[in-house]
Amino acid sequence: MEEFQKAYGSVMATAQQSTAKLGSWASFVEKAKSTNSSSSGFRSSAADTSGVLITRPPRQAVSIGTCSKLCVFFFIAGIFAGYTLKKRVNRWVSKLLRRLKDD
Repeated sequence: MEEFQKAYGSVMATAQQSTAKLGSWASFVEKAKSTNSSSSGFRSSAADTSGVLITRPPRQAVSIGTCSKLCVFFFIAGIFAGYTLKKRVNRWVSKLLRRLKDD
């Protein structure tokens, strides 16, 4: 059980680090958008895109591959969370029943 908790903790730490990186990337993109929108109405190819890695039109849909990966990830996370919750509830109930039995 301890190994599972350690693995779960490391996965959660990695997810938080990824979220932080994603947040910094999003702020970079927002800054690039504001810089491009405040330009004088036309884009010069070398000057405005020096800080932008890829220029693509915004997409409003999530691809089926991304959706599938997210579904698998959250399904597995739900199984892990349910398993640990079940163990904790069982321990709590057994302690409660022992206390009631002693009284």
